[in-house]
Amino acid sequence: MNPSRNHYTVENTNLSQQDNWLPRLLRGSFKIPGLKGKTGVLFSNSILEKFILAEEKHDIFELTSGKDRRLRTFSTGEQKKLLLSFLLQQNPDFIVLSNPYEGLDKTSVSMLKEQLISLSIKIPTVFIVNRQDDLLSITTHVIEFNKDELKAMIPINEYHSKKSAFLFDKEIPPAITAYKDIPEVLVELKGVNVSYNDIPILHDINWSIKKNEFWQLTGPNGSGKTTLLSMIYGNNIKGYGQEVYLFGKKKGSGESVWDIKQRIGYISPSMLELFKLNHTVEQMIISGFFDSIGLYQNPSTLQSNTAAKWMEVLNLSEEKSTPFLKLSAATQLLILIARAMIKHPPLLILDEPLINADDEGANLIIALINKIAKESETSILFVSHRQESNIQTDFTYQLCPSPNGSVGKQKSHLAF
Repeated sequence: MNPSRNHYTVENTNLSQQDNWLPRLLRGSFKIPGLKGKTGVLFSNSILEKFILAEEKHDIFELTSGKDRRLRTFSTGEQKKLLLSFLLQQNPDFIVLSNPYEGLDKTSVSMLKEQLISLSIKIPTVFIVNRQDDLLSITTHVIEFNKDELKAMIPINEYHSKKSAFLFDKEIPPAITAYKDIPEVLVELKGVNVSYNDIPILHDINWSIKKNEFWQLTGPNGSGKTTLLSMIYGNNIKGYGQEVYLFGKKKGSGESVWDIKQRIGYISPSMLELFKLNHTVEQMIISGFFDSIGLYQNPSTLQSNTAAKWMEVLNLSEEKSTPFLKLSAATQLLILIARAMIKHPPLLILDEPLINADDEGANLIIALINKIAKESETSILFVSHRQESNIQTDFTYQLCPSPNGSVGKQKSHLAF
């Protein structure tokens, strides 16, 4: 490696601030050694999505020329390889990589890290990362921005990551919503098999989730986690005619998707795209009673008081009138979890809730999830592509790819 070459990590900021400084960084406008006056390229999920849309709307196949396949049909890891190869063909002076490991499993992350370390021998790199575990050994400096100005450039050996400033020390509010006829087994899959276009995805899946259990669903990219979730929460037609039971009833036996979703709280970072209006923190949490995108009904006094208690739990009472969209992504996720939990649903599904969180935000989100598991009767299904050491699950259900489709393996973490 060129000993004089610097490689940078950017302490991640919220997206609105990133829009201010990132264009200037790519133009080489900042006085950063090795980058000033140079031109960079951006490797990010948003750039990847633009290429996907260009294929679907305009039949422009820049990344998949000669592949005879559309970009969306490739796995996340394969998509990122194609994007990286395309960007490097432009012969940039440096490359900015925004959360390059987002959505990748452990094996894919290791492979990409090796590739990026090799790449760093040739050109300077700038990593925008959320988690300290994502830092590479090649990093020489951490740079910080304030809006569109360079705030600081800190040698990596002098940098100390931020830690969470507080814990959740108040108990979560009790349920004020009653559910009738909830069986002991909430979800049960018996011998479930799924394939698409004769390609096997899931093979002989046998799994049940009972009351007051805390599960983690894991598996590498392409193992079928999304397919399995859609069998439970979504309207996946592959689930009909199979032994899939939700709250004691076989799927397709007359229940509506709405009936199912009323009993399930669901959270994913993609949900943030649904909330575009300036609803306040208080309105967002109260809206969980009505399953609405925003608040359009007058809540009862009891509902308002319950929401106030949830804001106390989250240490957000002083921000009750703050617009939801002005808060950090991690804080928004905390609010969405409270919104989903305000009715204490029998089952809470958390689909990659940490994907956009930094270390501080991830610690807070995990602390809240663990707290809900301990202080409520809600069963939790936590889905993540990476291992989180602090999550206190009771069981793990792991999808393991095989030629016949992914098979499931269960592991208990309970001490008997």
